[in-house]
Amino acid sequence: MTASKVVQNSRIQILAIAIFLFSFSSVFAGEAFELEGDPGANDLRILAVLNKLSEDRVISDKKTKGFSYRYTSKWYSPLSIDVYVVGFSKREKVSLVRVEAPKKGMEKAFKNYLLNELNQQEALGIGSGAPTGESPQISEKPSRKSYLLSEGLAIVFPAASVLYNSTKSPVYGSGDTFKGMFSYILADLLLAGAGYYYAMSTIHQKSDADNLLLKHGPSGKVWEAPGGGVFLGLFFLPRVLRMIGGFQDTYTHNRLMELSVSKSF
Repeated sequence: MTASKVVQNSRIQILAIAIFLFSFSSVFAGEAFELEGDPGANDLRILAVLNKLSEDRVISDKKTKGFSYRYTSKWYSPLSIDVYVVGFSKREKVSLVRVEAPKKGMEKAFKNYLLNELNQQEALGIGSGAPTGESPQISEKPSRKSYLLSEGLAIVFPAASVLYNSTKSPVYGSGDTFKGMFSYILADLLLAGAGYYYAMSTIHQKSDADNLLLKHGPSGKVWEAPGGGVFLGLFFLPRVLRMIGGFQDTYTHNRLMELSVSKSF
């Protein structure tokens, strides 16, 4: 068998193993690429790049989903990322890298960041391999996002906060924006509606004796009803969740802008 056929068969085997491994991962397809070089050295380079991105908030995790290594952000990190790595070193030295994040836009932006940083390391002679994926081309650079505006919109109307954070941001893909806005609109309608119905059902009507004695009855205001606390709790629940999500989106967007990571909008 010729050397070229050996290399071709090796690549086919790697691709087959990758598909097998990826099939056991999350139903949400992540972003993947190959990184040539010694797998051990590649792991160290990837971890260093991830710590730069997350400001040293990435750790190794034993739940690898069949991969050799998993690097994930710490629980308190506002930037959420999972990177799975598996290396092959018998015939040709190469690592398969898979990037997962809560949003498709994040996955693409994080992949672009990894490719860009690893390519720069290769140009400087750091490490022995280079990513085989295409290095990102920096397009129009979006401006930074405001924490105050994102959080303010989250309190008034959560879906508007999603729209603000998604506009000209690598954090969101087009599908991410629609799903985020739709989810918060639906949550507002269902939760606030159910809370309103319950609270109004707890308001007691005036009796005939109260009418004769000209006593004042309930005001009819939902927040003054006996069940008003339930309504307020359900009303503010999606707003609190969006405030947390909005902070994470804003931090991730601004961090990517600091590192000059972008994509086509």
